[in-house]
Amino acid sequence: MQFKTIFTTSALAGIALAANNSTLTTATPSVTKDCSFSDFTATNSAQVQQVAACQTAVGDITIYGDAFGSIELTGVEQIFGSLHVKNATQAVTLNAPTLQLVSGTLELNANTILQNLNLAQLTTVGSLNFNALPALEQTGLTAGITSADSIVIADTGLTSLSGINVYELKTFDVNNNQDIDTIDSGLQSVTDSLSISYNAEKVDVILDQLTSANNVFLQSINSLSANNLTTVNGSLAVSSSSVDEVQFKGLTNIGKSLTINKNDNLETLDFPKLTNIGGALQISDNEHLRSFDGFPELKTIGGSVDINGTFDNGTFESLQRVAGGFNLKSEGDVSCDEFKKLNSDGDIKGNKFVCSNADGASSSSSSKKGSSDSTDSSDSSETGSSETTSTKAKSSSKDSGAASHTGKLGAIVAGFAIFGVALY
Repeated sequence: MQFKTIFTTSALAGIALAANNSTLTTATPSVTKDCSFSDFTATNSAQVQQVAACQTAVGDITIYGDAFGSIELTGVEQIFGSLHVKNATQAVTLNAPTLQLVSGTLELNANTILQNLNLAQLTTVGSLNFNALPALEQTGLTAGITSADSIVIADTGLTSLSGINVYELKTFDVNNNQDIDTIDSGLQSVTDSLSISYNAEKVDVILDQLTSANNVFLQSINSLSANNLTTVNGSLAVSSSSVDEVQFKGLTNIGKSLTINKNDNLETLDFPKLTNIGGALQISDNEHLRSFDGFPELKTIGGSVDINGTFDNGTFESLQRVAGGFNLKSEGDVSCDEFKKLNSDGDIKGNKFVCSNADGASSSSSSKKGSSDSTDSSDSSETGSSETTSTKAKSSSKDSGAASHTGKLGAIVAGFAIFGVALY
């Protein structure tokens, strides 16, 4: 029986200002020689105890290998450096109840039978990376993380996740956690990448505290609520999901591309305040979507328009400018009249215009005079295919979790880049 679970990352009002990531730049303290570690690797319990004996440890520490049933770090409170626990394949328990700060990365990776995790007092990390932990069901973050730059949760057995109380992050990535089916985040701002993909079969995503983000990538989700999001500085994509509506009630600006594709149950688009898309607009392969009405205030599209499907209705009543080409192919009865007028008036700047529907009404043109406007292309950084492709990520259970996950983030960024092709 599938667990009904909740992923909660609520930003508590009383600690919102305390979540300023500048706390991570605290000067490294002076410590005794015994507590100064330089690329230290512990492969047995006696070596782990050298770290635990230090109230404050300085340096990067790796705990590695199959010599541990339990990893005991009681005593250490602060690590000015990174702590990696990797491929501890016989470890069932990691106990660090006194640990409060890790200034670098806290990485738990490929500890395949780890079941018990105690991080009761941990509040501050540079980056938190849980990867390939199939037996881990709870995070052990009793006090809760209040300061971090990056949080990545991938390929775990978590049935819930509490204790992420950060209101601003650079990266928030939750993927391939098959027992988490609700992600309820109190994040207010994500400055680099927000990615949620391939968790439980029908994961509900609640981002109602989010007001601004850079790149947002949502894949294989069941529902979405992001009512207070006003600005996406980069690209926004919702793809390969079972959502029946894509609704961003407060969103006014998208800096680069908007892509909505391969959502078989999608019936409604609702962007009532969106006025600008800086790059390309792609709406494609959404089997049950019959209308692309839902953009009443959209005035400018800074790249190309690529829309295909079975549309009976669709209009951009406020649209004044398309900097790239325009390609609308519908197997329904949507009218091309509005778009032909935009093209004849010179408001579609690209070299290619195509509009066709089920009645056989078709209009196309190319090599438009005076279309040498420097903004004909969607965005100088957005080139390639207009079709978004995404492969379900699989994390390695070897010592490659961090590197492989960086690759996944790179693939995501590349995914954003391919959305915005101008049609010439």
